[in-house]
Amino acid sequence: MIRLVHYSFRFAEQVLNSRLSIKREIEEILQNSSIKPKELSRPRFNEILDELFQAHGWESQPQVFPEPKDPSAKMDFLKDRVGVEVAFGHSSFMGIDLLKFQVSSYSALDQIDNKRKIISERCKEPFENLAYTKEVIDGLYTLIAGAIGESAVVKALQQLSDDFYLYNDFSLNFDPPIYNKNDDDRIFSIQIDHLLVCRSGVFLLETKNWSRRSIENFDLRSPVKQILRTNYALFVLLNSDSKFNGIELEHHHWGSKKIPIRNVIVMTNEKPKEEFKHVKVLSLSELNGYIQYFEELFSDKEVESIFEYLKNRMNKNP
Repeated sequence: MIRLVHYSFRFAEQVLNSRLSIKREIEEILQNSSIKPKELSRPRFNEILDELFQAHGWESQPQVFPEPKDPSAKMDFLKDRVGVEVAFGHSSFMGIDLLKFQVSSYSALDQIDNKRKIISERCKEPFENLAYTKEVIDGLYTLIAGAIGESAVVKALQQLSDDFYLYNDFSLNFDPPIYNKNDDDRIFSIQIDHLLVCRSGVFLLETKNWSRRSIENFDLRSPVKQILRTNYALFVLLNSDSKFNGIELEHHHWGSKKIPIRNVIVMTNEKPKEEFKHVKVLSLSELNGYIQYFEELFSDKEVESIFEYLKNRMNKNP
């Protein structure tokens, strides 16, 4: 049986969790007993997947665009506005697969019911084709800008020594949810761009490659609220009784040691002049100096134990 490992890109896990029946159907298909990767050729593997997905009502090879302008512009499977792409290629091709989903959210996946005819007719006119293309590009800008900012942060963190443990695009699910009484918030899942574990504790790093206009935009979600929510859930998880979380910390004669979690928003473009409670907002050039400022609290063994627990906990996301 295939062992599934989940990686969530841009809140995909949270989106799929809102459609648990579809998510579980995908997992059941991938773990079907007829799939034996060591015994199958890639063509046969694809044939079996095609048979299994279609047997569950999935459309095979749907077009990405409203009209078949490019026969190769297809995704593998589609059902109830959820797309599936099967990839055996090099990781460098992942961007193309992600682009298919992004473009589909503007085109083919919105062609449902009576909208199908309307959108198709609009795409026939040259001017409207140009407007459509601009809409797609505008939508991709945020995705590309975010990826550029996150890449810059990773590059900066790589300058730290090897005893700093980094996890990118870190996410966790909770069942039952963690309840924050002060905010009356049941936390079912969290996601953060980067999680760093070191001798001084844990750092939550949320990256924003925002312009001044974006910073002043009231419609954009507050990164301060996002990171504080993540901090609360992770603090409860890490600082519960060690017999439940399995983290091995050295005994202190005063009592149980706390794992501090610090919140950092890294602005790779513009930066607000305001300061915020419980959250540090830094430019990229300030990041490593801030991280290295804090006094060391844990041994190498303790740091590794914290990191391994979080890594295993993420891999076991329900």
